[in-house]
Amino acid sequence: MRELERDIVHTPTERAPIVIVGRGRVGASLATAFGQAGLPVRLTSTAAAAERSAGATAVLLCVPDAEIASTAAALAPRPPKLVGHVSGAGALAALDSTTRAGAGAFSIHPLQTFADGSTPVAGIPCAIAGSDEAAESFAEALARDVGMRPFAVPDERRAAYHAAASIASNFLVALKESAAGLLEAAGVEDGRELLAPLVLRTAANWAEHGVGALTGPIARGDAETVERHRAALAELAPELLPIYEALAARTAALARSSPSGGDSAALALASQSAAPGRRRTDTAPAESKGGGGGMRIVHTKRELREALAGHRREGKRIGLVPTMGAFHEGHLSLMRAARAGCDLVVVSLFVNPSQFGPGEDLATYPRDESRDTELAEREGVDLLWIPSVDEMYPDGFGTAVEVDEALTGILDGAADQRGPEHFRGVTTVVAKLFNCVQPDAAFFGRKDAQQAVVIERMARDLDFPVEVIALPTVRDPDGLAMSSRNVYLDESDRESALALSRALRAAERAAANGERSADVIVSTAINELRSAGVNPEYVEARDARDLSPVADLNGRPVLLAVAARVGRARLIDNVVITNQADSPEQMEAF
Repeated sequence: MRELERDIVHTPTERAPIVIVGRGRVGASLATAFGQAGLPVRLTSTAAAAERSAGATAVLLCVPDAEIASTAAALAPRPPKLVGHVSGAGALAALDSTTRAGAGAFSIHPLQTFADGSTPVAGIPCAIAGSDEAAESFAEALARDVGMRPFAVPDERRAAYHAAASIASNFLVALKESAAGLLEAAGVEDGRELLAPLVLRTAANWAEHGVGALTGPIARGDAETVERHRAALAELAPELLPIYEALAARTAALARSSPSGGDSAALALASQSAAPGRRRTDTAPAESKGGGGGMRIVHTKRELREALAGHRREGKRIGLVPTMGAFHEGHLSLMRAARAGCDLVVVSLFVNPSQFGPGEDLATYPRDESRDTELAEREGVDLLWIPSVDEMYPDGFGTAVEVDEALTGILDGAADQRGPEHFRGVTTVVAKLFNCVQPDAAFFGRKDAQQAVVIERMARDLDFPVEVIALPTVRDPDGLAMSSRNVYLDESDRESALALSRALRAAERAAANGERSADVIVSTAINELRSAGVNPEYVEARDARDLSPVADLNGRPVLLAVAARVGRARLIDNVVITNQADSPEQMEAF
């Protein structure tokens, strides 16, 4: 090996010819670059590799990954001093046949996309590796001689390195083609030409500012726009929904971590990483950032606190997803949001009797603990807490948490609806959950928008050190808001239930067409419901922030909420309407 080092420590320009095997885009481009740098080079085919390699200082295999080992084996009977490959993901082990025969092994992988056989390589980074110091030094010198910028990648990390390169290059092309296709589906031609300036400027901004280059609805917390995106994709390109959701979750996590910060609750609203109406079909649990070792199930407060104590001491960010079970995609999206933004994810599963009134469906409420457990584990949940009623409300329990009836005595809390005692049950149990888990963040869905506002107020008024994060409603592809109670709907009822989302869309269209009267917008929704044979229990327009009554759209977000009984199911839904035309400060260029 010392003799090998003496033979190859000189610069590449002082050596015998370098043989490049493979006449494809990479091989042809490197042959051109070597020649322009004054390096003696031969470009040959795989079939002639052994014959043309005689007397060469080094042979560089520019062949598909699957052919590296067999091509190297053909050189083994008369090996050159050095054999290398240009695979990004391939380890040096693919060259074992030549190293056993006495050759040194190396790799150089230009971090570049090769569109043709004349792609320049000067100035681009190049990943290198070597079987020993001498081979790595050769790879470094070879890269520098043609103007590339070499950097080392440990052989055992090549696959991760190449995955990063694929995300940055190949996946970018796939995303842009998807975007261009979506434009065409929307009736806009020449998508690639139209998007190219945006793509190039975004790439330049990222190169200069990193995560600071993020713009758009997720970074600014525009829940309504994100929801419209999802609806448009469901209609025009449902195959893109899983991609959108996965990238939305990642974008939200990056926006949360950016130096500019922002409203983290608003940023997290987009953290839903699977398409509405679709469930993950993989069986392996998602990767957990928490304690590892799979999901733990606990049933008592004592077990819960013991399970969390170590993580809390380590300063881990704990996320809580309160649920009543019967998981659907809406619940799972909350778990994914928690997974994206927290180190440890706790899901509580408790059908809370104190929020059910007389004659309501406490006894028949959907329950499937076994299925829920499986789904939670698949989503990477660290801790599933399933307390009993006696554990939550032991004998002698006599305390309740109430929020002002200005929030809890309207809509679902009105006396002729579920009544304010419903929200008394909600706030009491959520306060207990907050006290027991002591989370840094808690995740709720905005399908029950009133509940989200009430819980936000309770946490603020009682100084709970928890960030309440409310995420947008998740819908089936036909527009029906997901709910555990949807299982009550037969085929005919489900068709009738679609009137709720149609009514909300009709109201949105009226506002988009310039209608400003809240009464007219409410009447539009009611007419749509009644035309489908659905009599609403209420349809009301309220200020989305404090639930106060509104008379017209004046630039502030307006919550249009609806409740109706369809068959056995009492369903609720809502939409937030923002009159951006009257509120330019809410606008932001994409």
